[in-house]
Amino acid sequence: SLQLSFHKFNEREREPIILKRLHEGEAIAVISDAGTPGISDPGMELARLCATEKIPVIPIPGPSAAIAALSASGLPTEEFTFGKIRQYCTLHLSIVIILSIQ
Repeated sequence: SLQLSFHKFNEREREPIILKRLHEGEAIAVISDAGTPGISDPGMELARLCATEKIPVIPIPGPSAAIAALSASGLPTEEFTFGKIRQYCTLHLSIVIILSIQ
């Protein structure tokens, strides 16, 4: 089976190759040695492209189902808040107001 490197320095070059193979019916695995693809490794844009093309992405969950779902969603993964979102928003808005006043 074919193995391709896929990292931040070649992901734009590799994405069309991977999408073409997926459209041809191949099963592709994105395997990371540095965390969840799309969270700690490249992959968010590939997941987004797959979502746009209606190609299913199936994450293999680790200790967090929320992270597995996020990695396969195609949503931006640069900023992600886990739990207590109301408390986070209150704190964030307070900081914005304080900075705006100064």
